[in-house]
Amino acid sequence: MMHLDEAAVERTLADIDLVALMRATLRAAASGNGGGPTRASFTTPQGVWFGAMPAWVSGDLDKTADLGDADRNALGAKLVVAAPENAARGLPTHRAVVVLLDPMTGEPAAWIEAEALTRARTAAVSVVATEVLARVPRGAHAILGAGAQGGAHLGAFARAGMVERLAVWSRDRAHASVLAECARVLSIDCKVADDADDAVRGADVVTTCTASAEPLFDVASVADGVHVNAVGACVAHKRELPARLIGDASLVVDDVAAARAEAGDVILAVAEGAASWDGVVSLGDVLARRKTPRSGRCSVFVSLGLGVEDVAAAAALVRAAGV
Repeated sequence: MMHLDEAAVERTLADIDLVALMRATLRAAASGNGGGPTRASFTTPQGVWFGAMPAWVSGDLDKTADLGDADRNALGAKLVVAAPENAARGLPTHRAVVVLLDPMTGEPAAWIEAEALTRARTAAVSVVATEVLARVPRGAHAILGAGAQGGAHLGAFARAGMVERLAVWSRDRAHASVLAECARVLSIDCKVADDADDAVRGADVVTTCTASAEPLFDVASVADGVHVNAVGACVAHKRELPARLIGDASLVVDDVAAARAEAGDVILAVAEGAASWDGVVSLGDVLARRKTPRSGRCSVFVSLGLGVEDVAAAAALVRAAGV
């Protein structure tokens, strides 16, 4: 059974156009050429959260994008653990692997360490959503949260040529300063904002990558026409965005069934009567031109992460590594 460790994944990611792959994967899944069930998860008595994300991708993926002639059939699952106490142990709080099986025989084929993979595919999907939904995808960006996902999104947006200037905010100002310096190395004009409201004022695109359980900024702080990628709140009891913003938005999710179970930003806004599920569509359906988002004063993409994204990315890594 072949194995790609984190170092191999990091090296090989540079050989993959992950934005094109995620665009094609989501479009293919919306057209019936890939997918999987909603994530199954539980929390142990020790407070460790475990999630399983099985998925498959059909060879027909090749018909949706110019991604070469290689066989694109893939079958597997991502297994992910969140262990909050790891921070005190000096270990990553999130650990993940993707296990690939032979799509015809079910034989174990590969396992891929998936922390870098998860960061990269999440940011790539945010780029896709911004391309499709934002009124001004290239312009002033704000990133709230300066951890691993904040860094991954900065890199992905910079490679896509979307960031003309940037505001960064984190509860830990030192972390925000480090991310701002990374932006300046990329020749991006960047400021460290005093608070989240300061960061989002004047932004064309806002990306939230925090562990917040409560809204980060006031709805009045964002301008009409802003696009928001909500990445951090992936459980039903947490949110990063104000309920009124959700209610006023053209709202797109990565999967509607998953969002109804896990997207705290939407679940809590609906429970408070500020929003409804009417007109909420998946990004894949938008890409496949199967559905159109409802109109709104802004656009919001709520990202939870899908097994089909991980399996497609893992299979592409194995192919690119030449293993």
